[in-house]
Amino acid sequence: MYYVKPLVVEDVHYVASIMSETSNIAALHSTYHSLSEWKCIFDKNACDADEENFLICVDNNICAWLKLNGLLNADTAWISMLVVADKYKHQGVGKFAVEYAFEYLHSKGFNQIGVQTTKDNLAAINLYKKYGFNIVELKKFKTEDVTKTKAYLMMKTLEPKKYSLVIPDETYKEAYIQMMNKWESVEDNIQPELLRRYSKSLGANVSYSKWLEWCEDDRTTGSMLSTGVPCTLYFFIDDTSEILGAIEINQKNTHRGHLHAGIVPWHRGKGLGTKILESALEICRNMGMTSVDIVPYKTNKSAIKTILKNGGILIDEFYEDEKWSQRYRVSL
Repeated sequence: MYYVKPLVVEDVHYVASIMSETSNIAALHSTYHSLSEWKCIFDKNACDADEENFLICVDNNICAWLKLNGLLNADTAWISMLVVADKYKHQGVGKFAVEYAFEYLHSKGFNQIGVQTTKDNLAAINLYKKYGFNIVELKKFKTEDVTKTKAYLMMKTLEPKKYSLVIPDETYKEAYIQMMNKWESVEDNIQPELLRRYSKSLGANVSYSKWLEWCEDDRTTGSMLSTGVPCTLYFFIDDTSEILGAIEINQKNTHRGHLHAGIVPWHRGKGLGTKILESALEICRNMGMTSVDIVPYKTNKSAIKTILKNGGILIDEFYEDEKWSQRYRVSL
């Protein structure tokens, strides 16, 4: 399972390694740079708000380097570098990186994405064509290794994805099982808790139909919940019905607030936390709530950032189970 992490200066040696591979030097018409040279390059651009650098990873191994720039533009951003380590080529890494770039840039409000690639880089050209990029210009280009060649300028309009919250039913059986099999293989503490299917009494996962019975009881009585407060679980899905995460909405405020959410690991870092919270707040409004409380751990900086973005105000913090939690309130 591929995932993305921001590139920090301590990880520059991965970029140096990938960019020193003979096949990548040839494909990019680049030249060899030492690790110290790469560190100087990244130090120089460390505070550049116009670009972001990412590493594509699998099983704690680095597969590729992705760089996006033009982030200060109003409408169009660019894939300025996508290079895959030899060991991971032809395994879908490039596809994953392009899809990540789409979702990341769309979450930042961009409507168009561009890329420039030399005419002889057929693998890159074919990849971008597959994802709907159109060639808009063929231009003369001088590469880093001083080769005089031509490069294609390719552009794509970013089509907005549609997201929604739905109550689980038989329709989502296969999507749920596939998602949970994948998630359970990489994390133990899946959130929100109602998403879990493991039965301590059985010592095994229950069937999907039995899990749906749990969801129904949680919605109607809350008898199996420690709070005793009825709670509705929603799948967060896109327009292909892929389950991207889930959120619980308590019908009443509890010690841990009204809302508990989680995004699957392979879709984190794409702005989906904001979208799931926005959708949940709309449901809460329709339920007649005038405010909701959300209680993240104090160390969960990404959740807190999302809550603040949606108008959350810190009203309390408390220490429990050797962890600090903060209570935020969002007025509806």
